[in-house]
Amino acid sequence: MNYQNDPRFLKGIEEFNQGLYFECHETLEEIWLEEHGEDRRFYQGLIQIAAGYFKLEQGVPVGAIKLWRMGLEKIEPYGPSYEGIELESFTASVQANLAKLEAAAREQGATPALDAPAIHFLC
Repeated sequence: MNYQNDPRFLKGIEEFNQGLYFECHETLEEIWLEEHGEDRRFYQGLIQIAAGYFKLEQGVPVGAIKLWRMGLEKIEPYGPSYEGIELESFTASVQANLAKLEAAAREQGATPALDAPAIHFLC
């Protein structure tokens, strides 16, 4: 099923871009629960990435690392774009944040300041 025009999908992306990661997780989960096809993994990946940013806000970098790894693994097969979303720069930004956070964890340093990515639609 194509959710690109689903108002919940658009709302979830908007929530992510506003830094409302918990809300994004909840909104996209509604779609994920209904989806039983190949798109299910895609939505689960986005949800896990959003949940990772929420964990980071809560001061749980280990949780963010775990969720980002799982989310990136799930959305990777969907290519440079999917469901109207430009995934290439989004995943590159999440991967960069993951690398910085993993490095800080290895060095037992303070959690670095990270720039959260935005999800962009293709024109």
